[in-house]
Amino acid sequence: MAGNIDRLSVCIETIFSYQVPYEEQIRTCAELGFKSYEFWYHDLQRDGKGGWIEKEKAKDLDVIYRLNQELGLKLVTFTLNSPHCDHGGNLIDDKGVDMMMRELDHLLPIAQKLGVLQLITYVGDEVPGIKRSELLKKVAKSLRKMDRVLDNSGVVLTIEPLSHPKYKGCLLPTIKDAGDLCREVGGKNIKILYDIFHVQIMTGNLLASLQEYIEYIGHIHVSGVPGQHEPVEGEINLPLVLKKLSEMGYKGYFGLEYYPLKEVVPSLKETIEYLKDVGSF
Repeated sequence: MAGNIDRLSVCIETIFSYQVPYEEQIRTCAELGFKSYEFWYHDLQRDGKGGWIEKEKAKDLDVIYRLNQELGLKLVTFTLNSPHCDHGGNLIDDKGVDMMMRELDHLLPIAQKLGVLQLITYVGDEVPGIKRSELLKKVAKSLRKMDRVLDNSGVVLTIEPLSHPKYKGCLLPTIKDAGDLCREVGGKNIKILYDIFHVQIMTGNLLASLQEYIEYIGHIHVSGVPGQHEPVEGEINLPLVLKKLSEMGYKGYFGLEYYPLKEVVPSLKETIEYLKDVGSF
């Protein structure tokens, strides 16, 4: 498996079965040669029925810090809230924004200690009876507040556009929506989580949109399309796309956020072989 995989970050939330303890998931990443990983929630865990339940220290961030030190791993990113904003707050109403700001204040020093580069946020869903333009105006105002909190912290906030119909009602369904919002906010600490699956589903034209919004892209998520399974099985020439992205000036990580159809270890080994030459830092 010669090649450089230092830029590949394993999303343990999707790659591994929820029955496997997160400590074991992280150790498996290290055993396979990965240098970085990511997850979604620190305070939600699977309920065994396809949903989530709140649990303080569902992932103990002190334990994760010690594991990272022991294994020489980097935690790249995790989330502030959930995609439909039913957990952690939102950016479109005062109560939701207050919740998000409290969560940011709480997690920012922890993220700095862990060396986390980004915190992921979802802005919220459309609200019946309120114009979309008004909601986006509120979101931009909220993001400017968060941008000021993040100034000089070493941590940025990434907003993720989510595709329909999987996330029906999402206020930011396209990369253009997210890019326009970043331009409106004008903050240096507000970036885009560019998920190749969601962008391909909604608009395609990946290389053109990457070029247009390259200055705002803070993180990349990679999976096969359609299906969100193994990258090698999809319709996209991902090695080409990721190499072109690096040539455009992107210097971040490529998060492997997919749902394996194969056993985890063979699946990750296959993905390493497929993406091992996408470029080093």
